[in-house]
Amino acid sequence: MGSIVEPTHDPGLAETMVERIAGTASHAEALRTLRAAFPETPLAARVAALELLAHRKPAKPPHIPR
Repeated sequence: MGSIVEPTHDPGLAETMVERIAGTASHAEALRTLRAAFPETPLAARVAALELLAHRKPAKPPHIPR
């Protein structure tokens, strides 16, 4: 059995899940979205996608006005 941060499923699926939840406002909303979009996927895989999103570095640093 793998770690929740290293999903044992297809990495492409994790990326698809991350794209689906990228605009959510909270972890709870993200998990609800994933449960609705991927009902047959195990909870561990959905949590792994959430963890992947949490640890992603932004492509570009956010603009902070002075």
